[in-house]
Amino acid sequence: MKRRLKRNSGHNTRSVPHEVWAVFALLLLAGCLGRSPDVRHFVLGVSDSSSAARAPGVAVLVGPVRLPAYLERSQMATLVGGGEVDLDEFSRWLGGFEENFLRAISLGLASELGSDRVAPAPSKAPFPFDYQIRLHVDDMILEEAGTLRVRIRWALLPGSEEGRPTFFIMDERFSSDGDEATDLVRVHDQALTTLVHRIVDEISKHHSTH
Repeated sequence: MKRRLKRNSGHNTRSVPHEVWAVFALLLLAGCLGRSPDVRHFVLGVSDSSSAARAPGVAVLVGPVRLPAYLERSQMATLVGGGEVDLDEFSRWLGGFEENFLRAISLGLASELGSDRVAPAPSKAPFPFDYQIRLHVDDMILEEAGTLRVRIRWALLPGSEEGRPTFFIMDERFSSDGDEATDLVRVHDQALTTLVHRIVDEISKHHSTH
């Protein structure tokens, strides 16, 4: 037997199922709570470079790179203590961190070297590479104190089969200006710019002797 609502203005109103009222209540609740925060997306490799060309025309393949698990996700990561990593669901790397990492280094190298033959791996470039940069990121995470902890191992491999790879380690900390997502992006760019300068120094030294 259907339940009836009280009459309104002399007209009968058919009973409304409980499920309809439940949906209506949820819609009202959602309206009261408001919209959830929008997800913001960020990219690396936007820093300008004013250095003179160091090795025009040199061809460099950047990558591959190995990343720790917390950088294989799109969310920005922060170390909050006790080994716990906090992932920000509303601040993300557009396209993922690996793509941004290789893009930032490739753009930086192209600018510093003065070359249009720098490409991230994997590449289908129609020209041979003079050098390859392989990278292994052990750590690149913001600590609670506002410091970006960076430890990156990288190797410079000459394109010729006779050349031997040279290995390097970048183990440093970079201070962030704040704890906003834009501050996190800025300090990542600062760290990668430092890495680019060191790679360029090594390529320039090696290239000048050949």
